[in-house]
Amino acid sequence: MTGTAWAALGVALILAGLLALAKLRPARGGLNSPQWMLLLGAVGMLAGMAIDARSGGLETLSVLCTGPTGVGAMLLLHLSQLPLAHAGMVAGGLVVLPLMPRLRRGCRRQLCAQLGQNLVCSAWMVVGMAAGSVVFLELAGWAQAVREPAAVLAGMFAGMVWGMVASVTLVQALVRLSLGPRPHAGGGL
Repeated sequence: MTGTAWAALGVALILAGLLALAKLRPARGGLNSPQWMLLLGAVGMLAGMAIDARSGGLETLSVLCTGPTGVGAMLLLHLSQLPLAHAGMVAGGLVVLPLMPRLRRGCRRQLCAQLGQNLVCSAWMVVGMAAGSVVFLELAGWAQAVREPAAVLAGMFAGMVWGMVASVTLVQALVRLSLGPRPHAGGGL
């Protein structure tokens, strides 16, 4: 596979993740808090990666290409080789905290304005980035393709989106559990 094919696969998985996120958290006009967090986190990740690249260039991504095949080991490698990319993603996501109450009045009472929820979601996105890299590098091995930086980047971005989907899904499940079963509408016996 070529860099263009990896990018196309990454974009397809990102779009699928965005559709899943829109289904989980439909917006009532404009972007919702997970979508803002994802957008700002991606911008922060790119800014951090640009700074990381100055100290290692494409060699940094090449290290990831030849890196481990386990998610935990890949996560450690990601954090050691691209620390500012991950810090930028978390920092970009944290911008949502002061932004959302200004964009949505009711947000002060909701999870979108809570630091803990934002940090848990960021953690899921970081793990998703490492998992996405592992999956794409495994795909490269199965396709007998070169394990190249384009595969790592596509996997990182797709994994970040699916990490957000996992986080939102988990939070919604926990909220449903804490609220208990819903009463039936209609009030009949």
